[in-house]
Amino acid sequence: MSNRGTRRRDGERGQVLVLFILGLVAMLAVGALLLDGANALVTRRRLQNAGDAAALAGANTIHAAGSAHVCSTVSSSPPGAARADIVAAVNASLALNLPWLPPGSITVTCAQEALYKNQAVTVDLSINSANFLGAAIGYGGTVVATTSTALNGQIAGSDFNIVLLDPWNSSWPNARRGCPSFLISGGPTMHFGGSVQINSACPAANGGALATNGSSATVTFSGGRSLYMVGGYDPGPLTINPAPVTGATALEDPLQDLEPISSSCTSGTIRSATRLVLNGVTQFLEPGVYCGGIELRSSAVALLRPGIYIIDGGGISVGAQASLCSISATSIATNCTSFASECPDIACGVLLYNTGTTSTMGQLSFGAGATLQLRAYDDRANSNVGFEYRNILIWQSASPVPTSTYGQPEVRLNGGGNVNVSGTVYAPSAKVHMGGGSGGSGGSLTLALQFIAWDLEMSGNSAFAFNYNDADFAFPKDYGLVK
Repeated sequence: MSNRGTRRRDGERGQVLVLFILGLVAMLAVGALLLDGANALVTRRRLQNAGDAAALAGANTIHAAGSAHVCSTVSSSPPGAARADIVAAVNASLALNLPWLPPGSITVTCAQEALYKNQAVTVDLSINSANFLGAAIGYGGTVVATTSTALNGQIAGSDFNIVLLDPWNSSWPNARRGCPSFLISGGPTMHFGGSVQINSACPAANGGALATNGSSATVTFSGGRSLYMVGGYDPGPLTINPAPVTGATALEDPLQDLEPISSSCTSGTIRSATRLVLNGVTQFLEPGVYCGGIELRSSAVALLRPGIYIIDGGGISVGAQASLCSISATSIATNCTSFASECPDIACGVLLYNTGTTSTMGQLSFGAGATLQLRAYDDRANSNVGFEYRNILIWQSASPVPTSTYGQPEVRLNGGGNVNVSGTVYAPSAKVHMGGGSGGSGGSLTLALQFIAWDLEMSGNSAFAFNYNDADFAFPKDYGLVK
C-alpha cells in the first residue's frame, strides 16, 4: 500500500498550528478591542460625570461671599490662573467622586473663550484606561481625556429696551391690573433700537396690554426689532412701525437670578441714620446705606461717588431745581455742568437700590425741572467686585410683591430737559413713569436706557430715542454646563 497520502496529511499538521496561532491572536485582538475598548468608554463616562460635577463646584465658588466674582482675578484675554478657592472646590469634588484619580491628571483653568467673560471654569481630566487583554498582544492602552466647562455669570444681553412683567390680573383695582401695562400719555415720539416685550395678557376688549390716552403718538423700531405683547391692543391714534406682534409668549424676568443686596439699616455701612435732607446746599455723598431716604430741596446739589447706594425706606425725592449727579472718586466738582469729564466711563457710576416694607418703602421721584445726570454702576476699576450689578442704574426691590391690595411706589423719572442717564432701570414689582423733556412740554432726549419693570408709562410730547447697546445694560445671569 502506498503511504503517499499519509505523508501529505503529516505536512498539513504544521499548517493547522500556524492557522490556530493566527486565529488565537485575532481572537485576542478582538477581545482586547471589545473588553479594553468597553473599559475605556466606561472610564471616559466616569471621568466626564466627575469632571462635570467638579466644573459646577468650581463655578458655584465664582460668586462666593467677599470674592471678586470672576474665575480669575487677572481679567486678561484669555484670563489668568483660576482663583485658589475655585481650584480647591474642583479638587474636593473630584476627591469625593474619583478618589483614585492622580493629581497630575487634573487641570483647572478659566475658560479661554471671550464669550464667557471670565465667569466659567474648565476642568480637563486625562488618564490611561486599564489594559487587560491588550497587553498580551502588545497594545499599550487608551488615553482617556475629557473637558468640562461650567458657567456662572452674565454673558449675553436680553435684546430688549423694555420688558414689562405684569401678567394681567383682571380682579385687581383699575390702573394696577395690567390693562394697560404700557401706557403712552400725550403725544410722544419714541424710537427703539431694541425690542419691547409686554407680558400682560389683557385683551383689547378690556383695554389691551398697550394703550394711549392722548393724541397721536408714534413708536418705531430699527434693526429688525419689534413690539411683542401677550395680549391685544386697540391702536386708536397710536402709530407703530413695524406692526406689533400679539399673542406672543411671556418672558421670565431676565434678572430674577441676581443675588439680592443684603445691606440695610441693620447692617452694612450706615451713611445716614435718618432721612438726609439737603436744602440749597452742595454735598458729596458716599456709597452705603441711607435710612429714611434722601431729599433734595430748592437748588441743592448731591454729587455721588461711585458705588451702591441702599435707600432703606423713604425713597429719593429730587425737587424741581435740585441736581443729582454721579462723579468719579477723585472729582472735586461743585455742580453737574461738567458731567462728561467728571464722570468718565468705568471710573464712575452708581446703583440706587430702593428697598423697604409695605409701610416704609418710598418713591423714587425726580421732578420736572430737576437736573439728573447719572451713569450706571460699573466697578471694573475695583477688582470686579459687584460684577453682577454692572450697568444697573436703579433697582427697586421686588419685595414687597404687588397684590390686589398693595402696589409698590412708582419710580418717577422726569428731570426736565437736564437728563443724561444710562443703564438698566430694574423695578420688577413697580410701575415706572418717565416724563418728557422740560416737564413734558417738548424737546428731544437720546438715552441708552433699558426698563425691566412691572408696568411703564411714557408721557409728554417729547421725542425719545432709546438706543440699544448690549454693553450698556445689565446682563441676565446664566448658570450651568456649557461644554
